[in-house]
Amino acid sequence: MNSAVHQRAIEPPADRKGMPLLLSADGLRRTFGETIALDSCSLSIREGEIHAVVGENGSGKSTLIKILSGIVRAEAGTLDWLGRQASFANPRAAQDAGIATVFQETLVLPDMSIRDNVMLGLDGMIRRNMTPLREREAVRKALAAVGIGNLDIERLAGTVSLANRQMIGVARSLMRPWRLLILDESTSAIDIEDRDRLFEVLRSFRGEGRSILFVSHRMDEIHALADCTTVLRSGRSVASLERGAVSSEILLDLMSTREGARAAEGEGCGETIPANAEVIVGVRGLSVLEGKPTLDLDLRRGEIIGVGGLEGHGQVALLECIAGLRRAPTGTVHVGTMTIRSQRDAARAKIAFLPRDRKSEGIFAPLSVLDNVTVSALGSFARWGVLGTRKRIEVAGEVTRRTRVKMAGLDTPISALSGGNQQKALLGRLIATQPRVLVLNDPMRGVDLGAKRDLYEVLNNLALSGVSILMLSTELVELCLLCHRVVVFHDHAVSAIVERGDLSERALIDAMFSQRRLETST
Repeated sequence: MNSAVHQRAIEPPADRKGMPLLLSADGLRRTFGETIALDSCSLSIREGEIHAVVGENGSGKSTLIKILSGIVRAEAGTLDWLGRQASFANPRAAQDAGIATVFQETLVLPDMSIRDNVMLGLDGMIRRNMTPLREREAVRKALAAVGIGNLDIERLAGTVSLANRQMIGVARSLMRPWRLLILDESTSAIDIEDRDRLFEVLRSFRGEGRSILFVSHRMDEIHALADCTTVLRSGRSVASLERGAVSSEILLDLMSTREGARAAEGEGCGETIPANAEVIVGVRGLSVLEGKPTLDLDLRRGEIIGVGGLEGHGQVALLECIAGLRRAPTGTVHVGTMTIRSQRDAARAKIAFLPRDRKSEGIFAPLSVLDNVTVSALGSFARWGVLGTRKRIEVAGEVTRRTRVKMAGLDTPISALSGGNQQKALLGRLIATQPRVLVLNDPMRGVDLGAKRDLYEVLNNLALSGVSILMLSTELVELCLLCHRVVVFHDHAVSAIVERGDLSERALIDAMFSQRRLETST
């Protein structure tokens, strides 16, 4: 670390010294077997402060949050809460102390109503003392506080969007008295508009003297929201930087254990795809919603086309139509002479789909990495009805090397891997099917910068080998970096197709808010 960065890290400014201390952790350590998940981790959070924690996958962020939330206990170090030494034996103890946690993975029961999901866990205390009318009022107030007060609280939670399910989890945390709200990558599934609304709510909490601890991999969120940022690397806290001392370059430098930390943002896509390149997927006259304008689009060999837009504006429907998961009201999708009408058609055309929510739609948590990586290609490993183990191991080993999955071995349960490595394994599953086309729904969601760099390289190499990629992303920088062009949706129609030479965050934002004229159709 250079001396200038180190100086910023160890010198807290005067204005922070006068704020009352809410929580202080010093020298926390936690191991899982031979793995050191957290080692000499320290941070302090003051009342009325929004405090960010950043670091690559495996840096200790999740373990730190679990200790603060009472899920696991530290093996060494001290934790002070409101000036007194504390050790939360279980989540209820942390909640009773005033710590509310919203985890990255959406913890919503789909077959229960929104009202019951918001009240989940309160039956033994708050709920039994509330009349049905007061309960409904409290739920609506919590939902309104996070910007989704218009939802019918009796509606099943599984019928709303992933973004709204995430916000229901945030609303649930507001039902208990709290002084510290922990958000673990809670903005990863929500669009810019909802995120900005949530940020205003968090700032209002700060104004009331309450504190927020949030984990994010998005630099713009850290710059916009954090009063202080603590950086973790390899289980250790390496710096706590105040607002004004934080820049993307400094954070990347502190987070990375490799030379050239700025390269963590990855390499961009290759040369422009020639207009006469072979068309692999042809979309003609397709609308994603009845009565909306139609789209013509060609996806060429080796091309990476991005798909962007505000949450719920139709971009997911385009991916699902191409992957055979839904039928469009009008229009067709072709691969060569084949028309894609179903998942079976897509599989025959060698189209592989990666869902957005890896926990509920992607991984088979109890199974090994080997099983998870090869499950979509089992037919290619069978002879006379007998599954060949050797070939499965060879293929799984090859694709996990290509996607750089960090694991103890192929027999490791996939649930034991970090989120970034789970995502690499899922991409390996697609590669094992030898696809012609990859359809990826937000593949970098909840993935740290180091894992992103690995995935960027994998996708670029796949494109160079001739695989065509259609990729939705909620991160504008990612679309600008990776894609040859980007299809932007607004109100269930394409508002722009932005070519590589014109790609910028501003151009995409303009199109997302329908401020840019659609200039091309293919």
